[in-house]
Amino acid sequence: MSNNIWWGEFTFDESHEKKCWSVGQRAVLIKRKASEWNIWNIESEEEDQDIVVSAGEDFELESDAVIGRFLEKASSDKIKVLPKLADRSVIARPSSPLTILAGEKVQLFISTPIWFYAETFPSAKCLVDLPFWRPSDSWFGSSTIDGQLCYAKYTSAKTKVEELDLHPHRATTSIMVINSHDKELIINRINVPVNYLHLYSDDKYQLWTSGITIERNNESADIELIIERSVSVEFQPLTAISSPRETSEHGKLIRRISNLFG
Repeated sequence: MSNNIWWGEFTFDESHEKKCWSVGQRAVLIKRKASEWNIWNIESEEEDQDIVVSAGEDFELESDAVIGRFLEKASSDKIKVLPKLADRSVIARPSSPLTILAGEKVQLFISTPIWFYAETFPSAKCLVDLPFWRPSDSWFGSSTIDGQLCYAKYTSAKTKVEELDLHPHRATTSIMVINSHDKELIINRINVPVNYLHLYSDDKYQLWTSGITIERNNESADIELIIERSVSVEFQPLTAISSPRETSEHGKLIRRISNLFG
């Protein structure tokens, strides 16, 4: 199964059967036994290839790649696999600074890494929750006290849908930035709270998140970030895949501008 729907319910017909989800040399293998699940995490340099579901014949089950044995009285014959967004904010760093002139609004498209998540079915007990490629850790904020621990990832910030370079192991977020201030807004980095966003798939199984609107409108150090309930109609039709890892009241987040833009 290549670049098709690699998530959903997967049946293990018999004990000791294994399945593999791979992107090039990067792979996660899951093996069913009578009363346990074994999982291997085989890492590699990041590759831009399709996600392939197979029996894993091309991968050796090295002992140092084992990440766990998960025990239960009797293993079920199914697991559920989902793509998920990162478990904390991702700092996107465009290839060059972005300047939004006073009184202007711009739609940006930012891509962020996807996590591979698998759970028992139907009991919904987590077996594995890890990124295809883990971004580096980064502190984002005005000081060592005022800020948060995030992931950092270089990414291009596109302004047109047709310019997007889509990847099966990344999701795209539409961000509307409204600069209602009388001064220009310069963006070197942007804090994308993907852990608060819904994840969707289009009919080609590319992944999209719910949209974000950010407006800077006065001299306040705080800025309101609105998490949209859906995705822009230009990307429809979409199918909901996974829920946010965290929720916010009324779909709003208040951030210091220094903790949102850098």
